[in-house]
Amino acid sequence: MTQHRLRFAPEILARLGEELVPHADLGIMELVRNAYDADAKLCHLEISEAEQPGGALIVSDNGEGMTADQLANGFLLVGKSGKSSDTHTPTGRRKVGEKGLGRIAALRLGTHVTVRTRSQDQLDTEHVLTIDWNRIDASDAVEDVPLAIESTKCEGTKGTTVEITGLRQEITLQDADRLARSILMLTGPFAENSAFRVTCDSTQFENLSRVITADLLQWVEYRLMAELDEQGQASATLYNWRGEKVKSAGHDDVGKKRQGRGTSGAPLEFSAPPASFEMWMFNLNPGASKEVRLAQQPTEKIRKWLKQVGGIHLYHRELRVQPYGDVGNDWLVINLRRAASPEVRPSTNNSVGRIRVMDPENLLQPKTDRSGFVDNTHFLELQEFAKRALDWSAEQRLELREQRRIGAAPKARNRVKEAEEQFRKLLDAVSPKDPDTPTLDGVAGSAVLESFTDRASEVFDSQRQEIEALREDLLLYRTLATVGTSTAVFAHEAMKPAARIINEVKTVSRRVKQYVSEDEYKERFHSSVENSVDSAKTLETFARLPLALLAKNKRQITEVDFDRECPIIVRLFSRYLDERGIQVEYDLAAEGAIVRSTIADIESILSNLIVNAAHAFTRTDAIRPERTIRIRTHLVAEGAMTRLCLCVDDSGPGIKDISLRAIWLPGKTTRDNGTGLGLTIVRDIVADLGGTQEAEKHSELGGARIMVWLPVQDAGGQGARAVGAM
Repeated sequence: MTQHRLRFAPEILARLGEELVPHADLGIMELVRNAYDADAKLCHLEISEAEQPGGALIVSDNGEGMTADQLANGFLLVGKSGKSSDTHTPTGRRKVGEKGLGRIAALRLGTHVTVRTRSQDQLDTEHVLTIDWNRIDASDAVEDVPLAIESTKCEGTKGTTVEITGLRQEITLQDADRLARSILMLTGPFAENSAFRVTCDSTQFENLSRVITADLLQWVEYRLMAELDEQGQASATLYNWRGEKVKSAGHDDVGKKRQGRGTSGAPLEFSAPPASFEMWMFNLNPGASKEVRLAQQPTEKIRKWLKQVGGIHLYHRELRVQPYGDVGNDWLVINLRRAASPEVRPSTNNSVGRIRVMDPENLLQPKTDRSGFVDNTHFLELQEFAKRALDWSAEQRLELREQRRIGAAPKARNRVKEAEEQFRKLLDAVSPKDPDTPTLDGVAGSAVLESFTDRASEVFDSQRQEIEALREDLLLYRTLATVGTSTAVFAHEAMKPAARIINEVKTVSRRVKQYVSEDEYKERFHSSVENSVDSAKTLETFARLPLALLAKNKRQITEVDFDRECPIIVRLFSRYLDERGIQVEYDLAAEGAIVRSTIADIESILSNLIVNAAHAFTRTDAIRPERTIRIRTHLVAEGAMTRLCLCVDDSGPGIKDISLRAIWLPGKTTRDNGTGLGLTIVRDIVADLGGTQEAEKHSELGGARIMVWLPVQDAGGQGARAVGAM
């Protein structure tokens, strides 16, 4: 019986070559990775006359080289990689090749290939392999063209040189830029010295090298370090620019889902290979900061650097994997997440990061076209780990910023008062009010004048700090003011059609009654007419609400009788609450207690707490049939003083999927399309009034409980009321 073998037409090589690796820089990087797997310490690229097709490329390395047998049965064996069975180099380097297809794709970049290699074991022998692709392409089958390996005796050093001539495509300026960036980013722009270095003789490489290798990590504002261990457990630490630990957390907190629908706790484990994730985040708006070091920061240089290296790069077995982190490849969607929630979040423009994975079990599978990894479960879980670590970092930074923002204004005000008091004392010493008091002269007068100048500087500096502390509040509330003003305009205009609808429906009702009997009207029309009128009245009520809240006279400081104003404010929402079947209960036990504030501030506190409670009833896990909001007040004695306690409970599902600390942060919400600003506004107003706030996950009604404590004033505005005055 005659035996036959499969034969392959030359066209199959085009599928594995030109079509598999469409860009020249990808093919060249495959040869560089081969040098890495050969245990090379240095790989050099030389490109000549490549602006047009027909140019040449030489890739040389000082790796282990190959014997004639390795060249014939390894290098020329397409589709099988010796790296799959021999996973490490002699020096312990983990090999990065998997399928052995990348090499053939790289060699197909030109029409003629010459491989010269000298093995560590045979330094006196050089093996030369030549491949004429034109001859192979003209044959009927690939195996019809024999390839010869010539071995000659000559002294030399170990290593391999691959020379590819007759390049099929020109290496464009864009290809050269992309290649230079790929080479420089192969081991990363980070502090460690890699045991593998790649050089290139191109102008683009030299230009980019000066940018990418710049030592700018020292100007980092925050650095995130996250780890995924062998058990799939995540942990993370956030460091400030001094290298001091700011926050750290384990799996339950870092692995928690904080974005989108279905926010939930951490998974039991992430089904991904062990990984480390490091992220450097920069402040590119130093003018908004008071830190002295930022005045010396080379911001424009950092911007230019981040334009080349910014983003999060994936390093698999110490070498970077394209396209992750390439320009335009935001594989962790950090830019989109920043756009959706811009609070102190990193982007590819202001940060650089790397994820390092050794992957000893080969869980990450490279795509055949060398464009990254297959989106299997392990890769997607690695992505999820990184995203959740970034969300955890953003939450910690937001909390730190809010702590500074809340504390900065009162501290600055106190400093201003102290400085002004010292200033007045010195002013009295320089120019006494009593004409009989001798004026200062001589050395004493000079010292006082110097001190006078210092105190004046302190006053101005303290006022500057107070202004800077209030600047962040201004940005937030300017946005809210714009929203409020727009709402008021639309509300004013909405009242007219609402009133017109009511009148028109009533007119239609009167006319219908002229043509039908009273019984027929009640049976066929009464319900629809009443529903239409009620809906229009609801629209009218919603239109009046923002106008009532924005009334000018409510923004004046006054003495607010809290228990008296509380039901008045709630009545503004009566139709909104009635239509949703929400019942409001009162237990007001702070009669006569006066809070020195504006009506607008008290309305903001109560209205945000009421709306927050009402939204809880719309959640899918709100299973209780009754919808109740309970508002309680009472006085609390603290030493010789008294504070009013406002407590708002609801019968909803309680506080879930968000920490009690995070609910006060701007932008943090568990509600779809929510702003996450309601409780932040409550917190800020309470702080300005000298009070405090607290949240509990569950109350007596089963839902959330929000408590606010405010200082009580005498009716004459003479400070907090003493216990005996209750």
